[in-house]
Amino acid sequence: MLGRIAGGVLPQAVIDMARTELRRHLETPDVLVAGRQRARLLTRLEQLRKQHAWGDLTDAVYQTERDAAQAALANLPDGDRIVVFDAYRARVLVLPDAIAAASGARREELCRIVVERVVVRDRQLETIDWTPPARPFFEKQRECPQGDSNP
Repeated sequence: MLGRIAGGVLPQAVIDMARTELRRHLETPDVLVAGRQRARLLTRLEQLRKQHAWGDLTDAVYQTERDAAQAALANLPDGDRIVVFDAYRARVLVLPDAIAAASGARREELCRIVVERVVVRDRQLETIDWTPPARPFFEKQRECPQGDSNP
């Protein structure tokens, strides 16, 4: 499995194209609207804190309103996806060297960064499910257990 992780990293040019595509996607009107909604909700949270501190809101009302605003924030698309993408890109590009130099325990930690689930059937590695942040950096596994390249 470590060999498939280390060898599965996409070439730098492909990763750069994925970053460009992500940037283009983040500039679409829907994502820009989400950014404005995020700003409004963050302002709302600050106003709630002030009203609670001034005694204008009871603890129960403050907590209910705060929880509703935080839930709405959690449902918005992440505004920092480029930053997260770049952070994972830095980790993934050094992953093959890190795996080669790591101890057994450290290799397990490194795998958890990029691997969500591994499926083994009849003692053979069938598939690796990558963690969501790592998916753009790895080639999709297209091998069938029977060896057919067209699943």
